[in-house]
Amino acid sequence: MARDNADAAIRVLIVEDDLRVRTALRSFLAASSGIEVVGVAADVSTALELAREAAPAVVLVDVLLPDASHGLGLLRTLTRELGLPSVAISIDGWVSADALAAGACRFLVKDSAPELLPAVLRAAVSTGELREI
Repeated sequence: MARDNADAAIRVLIVEDDLRVRTALRSFLAASSGIEVVGVAADVSTALELAREAAPAVVLVDVLLPDASHGLGLLRTLTRELGLPSVAISIDGWVSADALAAGACRFLVKDSAPELLPAVLRAAVSTGELREI
């Protein structure tokens, strides 16, 4: 049964280098209403390949991949070259300003309440405004 655009699930690409976190994010988001995980990547090259092929509506990016320069560079490419809204996440809140400057429209600390994540992804798709959560 086809759904119209208002009912379509938000297509999310997850970019996270830690297997445990990547698996948890995928499971959590897959169980969230209105979210479809269209790919997961552990590194920048795979993330860019999936971003081009899987047509995500939003990309969830760990800023520290495995260091801030990789995650920040990925954010710049995703947002400025591919035009994809991106939500940056990190265990370290100190990278939020850099992530937003690199193009993330939202920043979420990993230890935030998990129920915030689907709402943050939806907001990123609908508004694209820069904002720290």
